[in-house]
Amino acid sequence: MELKLFKAGFEADLESCKIEDNHFLQEYLKLGAISQLSKWKKMATRIDFSDGEKIIFDLILSLKEDILRVESAINKDEELMPLKQKSIVESLNFEHLNFLENILEIDQEYYIRFSLNNQKMALFAKAKSQTLAQIIKIKPEDKTAFDAFVVEVQRDMIRNKKELEHE
Repeated sequence: MELKLFKAGFEADLESCKIEDNHFLQEYLKLGAISQLSKWKKMATRIDFSDGEKIIFDLILSLKEDILRVESAINKDEELMPLKQKSIVESLNFEHLNFLENILEIDQEYYIRFSLNNQKMALFAKAKSQTLAQIIKIKPEDKTAFDAFVVEVQRDMIRNKKELEHE
């Protein structure tokens, strides 16, 4: 079965690793901590709080947001860990990244970091070929953003195809 991949063209940093490696897991979990709060906010809309509980919940969330922002400002100078490889993600789909160059070792696991729509995200993937990696671990909030990007790429491709047909 042939994979359907869609043109992407963004830069990614990557390094071969074991998914259990604490060095990589720590950064993986650190990226996107503020987006975790939006999950709590969304969940709170479905809970029937009393007036007092709602005020306390909002106050705690606000404090947590402030703490994360201060931590982020303090750690701003603290760069993300340097990764050994850099390449262009030429194409992708909901479960795979396809790199421009032959940089992967088949069956090896990789930590991959990139930015999509100004959001830093990280994931773990397993090499299926020298260019193709299958995503094996991604945070739910990053998966949502990643899937939205893939849908956006698909829509652009369809739009471009229709424009070419009408010319």
